[in-house]
Amino acid sequence: MNSQYDQNAEMPAGLRMALTGNLEALNRFSNMSQLAQESFIYGARHVSSKEEMQSYVNNLVEGSYQG
Repeated sequence: MNSQYDQNAEMPAGLRMALTGNLEALNRFSNMSQLAQESFIYGARHVSSKEEMQSYVNNLVEGSYQG
């Protein structure tokens, strides 16, 4: 039930789009533990704009995300 497909199905569309637009962030996200990914996805659900989502995803690359 906790397969990669299930995680992607629960991922907000804005997060999916932001990650696919930032390959380094996508790579870092992919290498996170399942619990860390779930935490990151949960945080993304509280983002209210495209710009804020870009910033949220960029935090993975910049190292300022503390999930």
